Amino acid sequence: MIIYGGKTVHLKSERSKTTTCPSCGTQGSLILSVYRVHAHVFWIPLFPIAKKGTSQCQHCKNVLKTKEMPESVKREYDNLKNNAKGPIWQFAGLGLIVVLITWGIYAGREDKKLALEYLVSPWVGDIYEYKIKTGSYSTLKVMSVSNDSVFVSPNEYEISRMSKIYKINTPKNYSESSYGISKNKLKEMYDSGEIFDINR
Repeated sequence: MIIYGGKTVHLKSERSKTTTCPSCGTQGSLILSVYRVHAHVFWIPLFPIAKKGTSQCQHCKNVLKTKEMPESVKREYDNLKNNAKGPIWQFAGLGLIVVLITWGIYAGREDKKLALEYLVSPWVGDIYEYKIKTGSYSTLKVMSVSNDSVFVSPNEYEISRMSKIYKINTPKNYSESSYGISKNKLKEMYDSGEIFDINR
């Protein structure tokens, strides 16, 4: 379950010196406050959504929201809002997302580099994950290697989701028979995306 929503954080408050309370008429009694709302997922702040504010009279305690403020109070509030800067941690979620994306790109490049090395120099026990023409997924296990070919044992099971392929990658699922594939053919299968990952 994903927990998401918004949270309001106080940014800045200031006493108005010129405006009067529209409720009791007391001058200099209004405290203007600015708040910033940010979105969060699992209580991790992602990004600010909006600023909102209130005015409160320290004499009669009357509270007004932005849309209820008289024009003179609203002008002073707008000036305060423009100068109120929010805390940088309200962007923590965006920063985390950028880090994860950067790491994902780096990991993907490293994984592809390793896969190409594994294709050039296959080892007994390497696992090729591949897509079947029917749209399912399965694996091949390297049993032996010659100068120009790789002999693999096919997995006798297949699965409909790529992300679940690890569930069928168990020793008992591989056939006792094996067949050879040329190293050039394996490279073609990888380049075309038929083989999409190699595990060692």
